[in-house]
Amino acid sequence: MADFPPAQTEPMFMFTYPQAIAFALVSGLTIEIACSGLLSATCQFFDGAKLTYALVITAVFNVSAVLFSSVAVSLSLLGADNCVTGQLLCTVCSQVFYVMFDVFMLLKAYAVSGLDPKIYVCCIAVAAYRVSWGIADIVRSHGYWDAEFRSCSYAQDPITGIGYNSADIVVDAFSTIVALAFNWKHLKTSLSQLRRVLIQENLLRSVIILTLNSFEIYAALNWTDQFNISMAFLAQNYIYARCVNAESLIKSIRKNSSHQTSGVESRKGSESHHTKNQTLSNGAKGRP
Repeated sequence: MADFPPAQTEPMFMFTYPQAIAFALVSGLTIEIACSGLLSATCQFFDGAKLTYALVITAVFNVSAVLFSSVAVSLSLLGADNCVTGQLLCTVCSQVFYVMFDVFMLLKAYAVSGLDPKIYVCCIAVAAYRVSWGIADIVRSHGYWDAEFRSCSYAQDPITGIGYNSADIVVDAFSTIVALAFNWKHLKTSLSQLRRVLIQENLLRSVIILTLNSFEIYAALNWTDQFNISMAFLAQNYIYARCVNAESLIKSIRKNSSHQTSGVESRKGSESHHTKNQTLSNGAKGRP
């Protein structure tokens, strides 16, 4: 009886060396942004900042970003023994990462609405819809070892894949509509510096994310090269991390703008008071 060679269970790297460098670089940049965000949140907390929902959501998002990016890079190193477990871990981390970003967007939409109760109910409903698709994807999608190509592959369930991506679009569209609706009156009037910051913080971010996610769905449906698809989603993760952690920078800009606006209004009030006093003084001099 002929002896058959043992099955190869060690992974065979799918990308070229330059592709691997680009893959690791984008993942590393995302991790760097997330770690900076965690340090910033920690400093804010120990400086006396209140433990707000936004601070907690940002911290959880950054932790999931570090885990997701690290696991995604290590997938190419998985063998037959740990392929299924590794892919499951990656799926859980990815869903937590995307869900926390959607929660962040909904939180900002609720804040823009002036804490409107109706918007709050809508945010809860949209978030529950997104979470349900995330759980379904974790259950139905799975990893498997491809013996022919000696690689750890991922079987994406087509229904949950479309479902959670469409749920992301729903979140983005809802956030954009809320930001546009509650800032529309500012767009039709002369903008103060503070109003410009508010619109940039909410409306512009929502439009960027909606456009980005629409492009990602187009890429997933039309592109066939695995490296290009992977890089598109890594770029998406990088932009997500940038948008969430730009909050600390926007806060400082908003604070400076608020001080400048208050200063302008104070100067206007002082000038008005000075003019009124001058008028009264001139009138007193003209009396017999």
